[in-house]
Amino acid sequence: MLADKIMPNEYGQAILFYTDKADKGTTILEVLENSKQAMKQYLQSIPDDKIDYQYANGKWTVAEVIQHIISYELIMTERALVVAGIKTDSLKFTFYTQSTTVAGAKNKSKQELLEEFTNVRENTIEAFKSLTDGELKTVGTLDGNIASVRMIGLCISGHQTHHFNVLKNRYGLL
Repeated sequence: MLADKIMPNEYGQAILFYTDKADKGTTILEVLENSKQAMKQYLQSIPDDKIDYQYANGKWTVAEVIQHIISYELIMTERALVVAGIKTDSLKFTFYTQSTTVAGAKNKSKQELLEEFTNVRENTIEAFKSLTDGELKTVGTLDGNIASVRMIGLCISGHQTHHFNVLKNRYGLL
């Protein structure tokens, strides 16, 4: 498994909150692919009439949780490329808040969210596929935490799993 190959100097303890929840795989590409399949299956299992459901007043809707997963992935992929030493065109995700990560979720159907997720994940996989082994092991600082590029990839998968658990436990969506 990839997690077994990662050296202790590639991460700080705080990052383990998400990386410990990452899908299994022997490479980061396998982890991201397995995570993609899990997301597609999970999204397809959500009843269409539950996409606008929120378990309490002021909490995110299911669509907003899914949009947050998608937005987080965009942010983290860009950060992974920056840590790898690849200059991105815009650095548009340098500053963000939790509320900005759900922007645009209103009025999106489950199918639209599934398509958006699939497109974003395919771009993420292509970005990670373009990196050398050395670039994947490059270490940088992420929100004050040490993380290698491949650990950032594990965060993408683990963040998704974390929110699946929220949807299961708080929203009652299995």
